[in-house]
Amino acid sequence: MSQHSGLPQTSEDVAGYMDGLTFEPAPPREDEVTLLGSLPPASSAVTVARSLRLPLDLDQAVATAAKAAEVPKTTWIRQAIEMALAVQAEDDQPISRAEALRALTLSRPARHAA
Repeated sequence: MSQHSGLPQTSEDVAGYMDGLTFEPAPPREDEVTLLGSLPPASSAVTVARSLRLPLDLDQAVATAAKAAEVPKTTWIRQAIEMALAVQAEDDQPISRAEALRALTLSRPARHAA
């Protein structure tokens, strides 16, 4: 194997690598249920990569907006999609960050009894 990457580089390397693999038997059926139950919910554990084409001016606008928000472009795009979906939902009405900060600034801090 190549010492540069640690991965097999030739068909002979692959054959040697595969010969060295060992597999464990599947867990018993009763343990399988416990193992599956220990996994995190699919909605929080699985993300899907999407590829999309944007016109250059739109991509530049996204880059500018993401930089201003101090987040990566992909995060900004994901948040924009989430906001658009929330607008479509009947039970949620998103507000801008400026409105949220204004509301938080005007709210009084909770007073704690001494």
